Amino acid sequence: MKQTEKTLTWQPSHNGVMVDASMDVRIHPLPTKRVVLILPGVDGSVDGYEGKYIKMADQALAKGYGVVRVSNSFISSFHWEDNLRQAVEYINTNSQEHFDNSEVTISIIAHSAGASVAAWTAWEYPNIEKLILINAAAKLKPELIVSGLEQYNGDVHIVYGSKDPSVDFIDQLPSKYKTTIVDDADHMFSGHHLEEFINLTALLAV
Repeated sequence: MKQTEKTLTWQPSHNGVMVDASMDVRIHPLPTKRVVLILPGVDGSVDGYEGKYIKMADQALAKGYGVVRVSNSFISSFHWEDNLRQAVEYINTNSQEHFDNSEVTISIIAHSAGASVAAWTAWEYPNIEKLILINAAAKLKPELIVSGLEQYNGDVHIVYGSKDPSVDFIDQLPSKYKTTIVDDADHMFSGHHLEEFINLTALLAV
C-alpha cells in the first residue's frame, strides 16, 4: 500500500504563551474526490493498536476513498481541536497533489476524544460530508458536542460500545442521526471486538 509520510509542526498559543505541537501524518493517495480522515483519541498513534488504522485505511481505499491518517497528541486543554483543524486544512490545501483533485469531500472516522472534537468542529468546514463517531467522550465539553452536531448538515453515524462509560450520552445527541450500539464492546473495543472496530469503515456506505 503506497503511502506518504509527513510530520506537521506548528506553534499554537494561548494568552501569549506559545507551545510546540506536531502531528504524524500518513497519506494514502488515490485519484478521487472522496477522502477519509482517521482521527484517534487523545495521544492515539497514527497506526493504532495492532495497526487497526492501517487496516481501516486498506478498507477505505478498496471503497475508492483516499485516506489520511494522523496521530492525536495532547497539546493542552486550550487546543483540543488543533490537530483536527491542521489535518483538515492540510487535506484541503494539498488535495491536488495527493488526490488529483483541487476540491475533495472529507469523511471523518474518529474515536473517543477525537470523536468529540470532530462532533463540535465539523460544521465549520462545508466539505466535511460525513462523521463516524466512535465512543465520543461525553466528559469532554458535552455542550459543544451537542451544539456542534445540531449545526452540522452532513451525515452522522454515532457508534458506542454497550460497555463504554459514555454510552448513555447517546440519548442527549440529536435523534436525527443514525446510531449503532455494539454489544459488550468497551471503550477501546478490546479483544475480539477489535475486528468490529476495524470493520466500522462499512458505515462509509450507510
